[in-house]
Amino acid sequence: MTKLSTALAVLEHDVSELRLVLERQAGVLLDTPSDVLAELASNTIEAQHLGGVSELLELLRSSDTDCERFLEPLLDSTTGFFSHPEAFDAFSRFALPELMNRPSSELDSRMIRVWSAGCATGEEAYSIAISLCEAVDCTSGDWAIRIVGTDIRHEALKIAERGLYSESAVTQIPRPVLQSYFARVGQHFLVKPRVRNLIAFNSMNLAKPGYIGRFHCIFCVNVLPRFSKSQRAALVQRLHLYLEPGGFLLLGGNEKLPAIAANFDAIKNLSYTLYRKPKAATAAAGR
Repeated sequence: MTKLSTALAVLEHDVSELRLVLERQAGVLLDTPSDVLAELASNTIEAQHLGGVSELLELLRSSDTDCERFLEPLLDSTTGFFSHPEAFDAFSRFALPELMNRPSSELDSRMIRVWSAGCATGEEAYSIAISLCEAVDCTSGDWAIRIVGTDIRHEALKIAERGLYSESAVTQIPRPVLQSYFARVGQHFLVKPRVRNLIAFNSMNLAKPGYIGRFHCIFCVNVLPRFSKSQRAALVQRLHLYLEPGGFLLLGGNEKLPAIAANFDAIKNLSYTLYRKPKAATAAAGR
């Protein structure tokens, strides 16, 4: 059977099942054209010497690693430094001052933990780190700063961990900020160690429960729209659980929380809405 005929067979009989399996395993709603999805399935069957579509579906059901590898070319990795300025403005002007001015009686009043959920190739996580370094002295030891960046795509995480970006990737960064936090390496710019050392990058499938700690702020930008309605609601519940009481959730500028979302207070910062977990919300968080 030729590659074309295999692709047509996948397209005719199994693309719907393939979409369903990927939604169940990774939570994503793919808008990939059926012929593209069929061709990828056909190529994967051939490359891994599988017996057919049924074996591919079983592989995707049973192996998170293979499911993530299959999804990698289908998910958009387009991102950028400070690519959602309204979210970063709310973070710098509202969330950070609130976190920095917590009473000293609070156990972790000098600690700020931030999660970049769906960090892609790392620009968002580094933008968070730079914002924090602009607000506090991250090297003095007065503050314990920790940022976690997670994504399902291993190749994207390799780029994030390297912290090396092209000139075109850093054009949105003001030159004084670029000179302060990046070192030029030929035609590229490398994140300096004092920023890189604030961040840990990890693989994580947001569609599945996985505890990585509690955070004072979570960036989950342009992630929810990729999920099905039920997966979206479940993810928001987990984000609420992972936030410290009084912590902040930041979404994309045009995103809204599902109507049945967990208990958050909506806060307006100019035209942007950020969400705060009530400080009294300790019982539901397992405290």
